[in-house]
Amino acid sequence: METAKRNICESCGMPIRHLSQFGTHIDGSVNTEYCQYCYKHGAFTDPGITMEEKIKKNIAIARKMGISLEEAEIRAFSTIPRLKRWKKHMESVLNQAS
Repeated sequence: METAKRNICESCGMPIRHLSQFGTHIDGSVNTEYCQYCYKHGAFTDPGITMEEKIKKNIAIARKMGISLEEAEIRAFSTIPRLKRWKKHMESVLNQAS
């Protein structure tokens, strides 16, 4: 089943095109903010990962998909910090710096 609009995972930026690709809440219902790889059963699958580690992970996945290193880095560095999961991280870092 396709989704009504184009969604992206608010943790990794993956395009989500089908309901089966969404993550799940603890009760098994669909969580429309995150993909199945980042969020299952009401929790992140990589709870201790830092934003920097997530960026490196995304670059590695993109490279395996045949995307050039330059393009993978551009996509990861321009996308990840803007996603819901990482915006809070960025706000916290900025608040600590001031």
